[in-house]
Amino acid sequence: MDPATDYRQRLESRETHLRTLDKALARFGTARLSLAVLILIAAWFSFAEHAFPPIWLLLGVAAFAALVIAHQAARRARSRAERAADFYRKGLARIEDRWQGTGQQGTQFDDPHHVYAADLDLFGKGGLFELLCTVRTRMGEERLAQWLKTPGSSSEIRERHASITDLKDRIDLREELAVSGEHSNVGIHPAALLKWAETPNRLVSPWMLWVGVLLPAFAVGCTIYWSLTGIGTPLYLTLIIEALVLSTLRGPIDEVLNGSETAFEDLRLFSELLLRVERERFAAPPLQSLLAKLSSHTRKASETIGSLSTIVNFAGSRRNQAITLFAIPLMYTLNVALVAERWRRTHGSVVRSWMKVMGDFEALLSLSGYSHEHPDDPFPQFVAGPASFAGTDLGHPLIPAERVVRNDVNISGKTRVLLVSGSNMSGKSTLLRTCGSQHCAGYGRRSRSGALIAAH
Repeated sequence: MDPATDYRQRLESRETHLRTLDKALARFGTARLSLAVLILIAAWFSFAEHAFPPIWLLLGVAAFAALVIAHQAARRARSRAERAADFYRKGLARIEDRWQGTGQQGTQFDDPHHVYAADLDLFGKGGLFELLCTVRTRMGEERLAQWLKTPGSSSEIRERHASITDLKDRIDLREELAVSGEHSNVGIHPAALLKWAETPNRLVSPWMLWVGVLLPAFAVGCTIYWSLTGIGTPLYLTLIIEALVLSTLRGPIDEVLNGSETAFEDLRLFSELLLRVERERFAAPPLQSLLAKLSSHTRKASETIGSLSTIVNFAGSRRNQAITLFAIPLMYTLNVALVAERWRRTHGSVVRSWMKVMGDFEALLSLSGYSHEHPDDPFPQFVAGPASFAGTDLGHPLIPAERVVRNDVNISGKTRVLLVSGSNMSGKSTLLRTCGSQHCAGYGRRSRSGALIAAH
């Protein structure tokens, strides 16, 4: 089945699912309103008419709470279904050459002094980056831009080709990564997370751990003693000591907790992406090598990042009013900060490696998406020998298929120089850009034999 037909069938399926979810959400809204009215009526009869004990109202409130939770889950499912449908809409737009101005343009990576970025239209509206980029993370954007702007060795490019061949037909993988997270926008800002992960620990003194364990235990014991004897002096003294300790350590505690909490949304998306990648089984050795790097001390990267997400949840809960009541007796902030520091001490050094792996993987996945959606566009082939370039039926990948003009280019053997001449607007620059795009992105527009490239 050709990619366009496959995408249309998948899009129809996702849109059908969307309509089903929309009907379910409408029923949820009606049910919530109806149940709220019934609870109000029941409350009137309970308190004004004394028709039944108020405790029965708890059942209605519990049912309403369960309905709210189910409604939120349905809304999240609807959001993911909408993003799945949008994934195929954008894919069809790329296949049908309607993608210009709809994707990530990568203008932040544009360098006016770069030797070929402007000439090859790498960035900006309708540029090569926009055509290729389907990533979810900043690391993926940065890696794809780096590959487009930086020459790679023939061995590196062959490894990328092998990985792309393995990835190109994994449509479900690309879809699931596209719908991960709470939002569809590109996330995970590596600078903030790396700064926190690689900052040296602040809470390193052994006495802090002992204080964090013993004082809360002593406070609990004093509370029990107070309840049995009515003597509260030991508890009051313990609370004063705990407050003084927390006040002394407030600076480093805030640094640890605020730093981790800032990256909470990034961590959730990062964990989802890592978990999905880890579940996949690859045949290409370069991809297997990448997957092997997603671990820390025998733990998978997704599990490790997931445990940090849990810590961040606890850090955010310190502002909860219910937690605030027990913050001093249990030394809540100190203990959460100590757990976060333990995570940073154990795993902080490998976060950079995980980000690099995810960036490499997403860049490969973007290129593999193009390969799947344009099956007639081949890889260039590298051959041994003197520097040469030979291409048959080459066309520029940014020009729509119905308008592209194809040409043969051969600079090999005795032909060492090619003179391109012609009138203005006859396509001279486009031909040169077409040859350049072969080197840069590794594809030509529906060329029959691709390009043969040899370099010393």
